[in-house]
Amino acid sequence: MTVGVLARIKKLKNWQMVLIIAVVGCAVLFTGLNNPFQGDDQTQIQNNLVVHSFSHVIVLFEGSTFYNGGGATTPLFGTFYRPLMMTFFSLIYTIFGAHPLYFHLVQILFVIGSAVLLYLVLQHLFRKPLLSLALSLIFLVHPMNSQIAFAIPSMQDVLFFFFGILAFWILLQYDSEKSLWLVAGSLFLSLLSKESGVLFVIMALFYLYLFNRARLLSFAKIVTLPVILWLILKGNAVGLFGLDPHSAPIDRLSLFGRIMTMPSIILFYLTKFVFPWKLATQYHWVYPTFSVQHVLLPLIIDVLVIMLIVLVGRQIKRKANKKQFKMFLFFAVWAGLGLAPYLQVLPVDMTVCENWFYFSMVGVLGMIGTALIVFKLRVNPHWLALLAVVIIGVFGVRTAIRGTDYSNVYKLELKDVSVSKEDFQAYNGLSQSEINQGNYAKAKAYVEKSIAIYPSMTNYQNLGAALVYQGNYAGAYRAYEDGLKYGHYSQLLDDLAELTLVYGSPTTNQKFFASSLKQYPHDSYLWTYYALLFYRYGNVTYAKGAMSYALSGTQAPSIAVGVSKAIANNERIAIQVGNKTVLVP
Repeated sequence: MTVGVLARIKKLKNWQMVLIIAVVGCAVLFTGLNNPFQGDDQTQIQNNLVVHSFSHVIVLFEGSTFYNGGGATTPLFGTFYRPLMMTFFSLIYTIFGAHPLYFHLVQILFVIGSAVLLYLVLQHLFRKPLLSLALSLIFLVHPMNSQIAFAIPSMQDVLFFFFGILAFWILLQYDSEKSLWLVAGSLFLSLLSKESGVLFVIMALFYLYLFNRARLLSFAKIVTLPVILWLILKGNAVGLFGLDPHSAPIDRLSLFGRIMTMPSIILFYLTKFVFPWKLATQYHWVYPTFSVQHVLLPLIIDVLVIMLIVLVGRQIKRKANKKQFKMFLFFAVWAGLGLAPYLQVLPVDMTVCENWFYFSMVGVLGMIGTALIVFKLRVNPHWLALLAVVIIGVFGVRTAIRGTDYSNVYKLELKDVSVSKEDFQAYNGLSQSEINQGNYAKAKAYVEKSIAIYPSMTNYQNLGAALVYQGNYAGAYRAYEDGLKYGHYSQLLDDLAELTLVYGSPTTNQKFFASSLKQYPHDSYLWTYYALLFYRYGNVTYAKGAMSYALSGTQAPSIAVGVSKAIANNERIAIQVGNKTVLVP
């Protein structure tokens, strides 16, 4: 890089810097545009009747994110409150339909927009355009953030960060009291995207405390309103503390066990930030007892890193002006605060996740930027610029490659289990893929591995499905019932309903439907199989009555329509149960 090139870049205006960020973002993230729906997309988008029409938007503020067979006007179930994410899903689906391209496009545009806003924030704080550009590009293309760009369920992270950093930019850019209302409004949107929006509220207050105390009290009063409103909405929808106590292996541990795991958690994020080569969507390892490898050694490294940060901070305090020390302190708190909710003091649904460093990464980059400004390294600036280009290039290539992993569900899950050996959900996903390919023995082996790591509703569902295809109906029935021990999931009940065509006595099957329909009175599949039970034993009148309920929903499944016509015409019905075709009556 010549002196002339670097000098010309320094003279670029902000809009030109923004254009560079946009071009780099598009060049790196385009690999994720054509990836299919996968994972939680099925119950959050594809099969979610509530998001299929924007007219149901109010319902999205009354529940969580997952569709559970309740119909288009029933609040969604789950433990997390994400109404803004679901509203975006509904808007995209209403305009474009079930095409993942448009979901990915919107998500990537928001990711690039967040990097642009981060650049504007850093440029306001540092007054160093090249440094701000380099740090923002690292943030944009860092492989740890790849899942945020490529996995549609991560839209929650994209939106919470975008509206949070937007709020922070407004706070820096404008001094009027009216602008504080815009800040509060953006923070409210961040909170509606994900609970982590609280982090931006805290950091905005902390920034004003450090740098502009004259506005602190006014902002504190104004921001109280959206926070209280969000708490009311969240409490009404999922409860104030909507944590799922049975969602991951980390939940099994006592507080002591989680504290033993904590040093490895911190080390995970530190090492992934520096060496983000091996990537996975989630990690479920736990280290509940003391060991040198997993507790003592990580603890020593963590303490050394913290001591290094403190040492750098002390040197900045001695060497630089008061404002620069406050800046370093501000970003150090930003990094630590972002990591605090994920240290498993209160267990969450994974041990670690690369996504969870998204907020903290800004703090780390901010500390690096402040240190580079204060400590004028005796290195040719062109070599530093070249190093930044190399880092951005390497990270960008790795992120682009990661985007191709999402092109195929099976490929992604194989990549995940090769890195994250305890990923029970990936093993369960592999089982589903093998079922779809007709490899039922292999599917059974994968799902049994998943259950051995951590039993749940979904892996028992796949075990049941694999056994159905192998003709082991009694085993499938037990698997579905075992799955219901971990919570009620309408799809499990639908599978049990289908199984009544080949297994169970009329009395036990009748009791099953009575119980299940009491819990899910709007489940069209349950009503359809209930009608088939009646039709099978010659009670046509009751069968027609059950079908009237099956067809009463806003979008009755195709099987309900076909069964209804056959019953009305007194025809035999062929239903596929696994590899067996069942004729009714």
